[in-house]
Amino acid sequence: PPDGGVDPEVADALAEIDADNLPHRIPRNDGRKLALRLAFSLGFLALLIWRLPEVTPAGLVPDPSVAAFAWVAAAVGIHMAAYVLQTLRWAEVSDTLGIHLPFRRLLSHLLAGEFVSNALPTSFGGDIVRVIRQGNDAGDYADAFAATSLERLTGWLVLPLLSFTGLALSSEYRSLGTETVVAVLVGLTTLVALGTILVLAGLERGAGRLVGGTGWRRYLAAVHLGILAFRHHPGQAAKVLLAGIGFQLLQVLTVVACARALGIPEIGLTAALAFFPPTAILQNMPLALGGLGVREAAFVYFFSAIGVSNADAIALGLLVYVVF
Repeated sequence: PPDGGVDPEVADALAEIDADNLPHRIPRNDGRKLALRLAFSLGFLALLIWRLPEVTPAGLVPDPSVAAFAWVAAAVGIHMAAYVLQTLRWAEVSDTLGIHLPFRRLLSHLLAGEFVSNALPTSFGGDIVRVIRQGNDAGDYADAFAATSLERLTGWLVLPLLSFTGLALSSEYRSLGTETVVAVLVGLTTLVALGTILVLAGLERGAGRLVGGTGWRRYLAAVHLGILAFRHHPGQAAKVLLAGIGFQLLQVLTVVACARALGIPEIGLTAALAFFPPTAILQNMPLALGGLGVREAAFVYFFSAIGVSNADAIALGLLVYVVF
């Protein structure tokens, strides 16, 4: 405002989330939580190495060759491109909800959030950072919450579909036994959970009853209104879905590039399509630091079934974490 005061809409939004305590809600490096997450991750990795006789610490490090470094550099570049597409998906959702911010600013917010999610002991802290930063820019934290929530939910739709595509492309992967069954069950469970959330959030007798409320009700109501906005703009929904497919495909290619850096020929595009998406879903469980330990265990479980050694599967998980 010209007089230098606080914009009334910003003031209302801050009041709803208790502005005085806002700094304490931003994820911070809590020593106890960090220690617990680190202990779980390192303990899980130690258990894997101890229980798998052929795994040695030396086997977890790639050969220091020019080709290996080139593939790692390619993986970093591919993953950075993936973040650009994720930002595009977020921007399309935000535009549909009436939040119009410069693309570079959204990319900055997203990278800050990804750093928090991967480096600090919190599973959803990165999303909170994105909501707070976008809310600061837009003057409405409820709409920012809806934009981030809906953007993230589209990922839960794309991941199972990519996994099913990978399985459909390979008769070998469809007949692995329990590994195939687990991959399918993870995908189906995710789709059922996503469908349930969207139905409840989109119903007038569900989250629609919260429209006009205050506090936390306004945030859920904003998600409801966002779903209604996409129903009236199917073209925007298609753009969001396409950007989401591109984002997840680039993450799959990041895994393939990391496999090439480690010299793992068994993991090509089809294998990564089939088994990285369920791994990505499982590693989001709020147990470990950035999925560390959970991701490696999932890689051992899925990729050992197609001939990858346990040491290579663990090394791949660790390298993917470093690249991310």
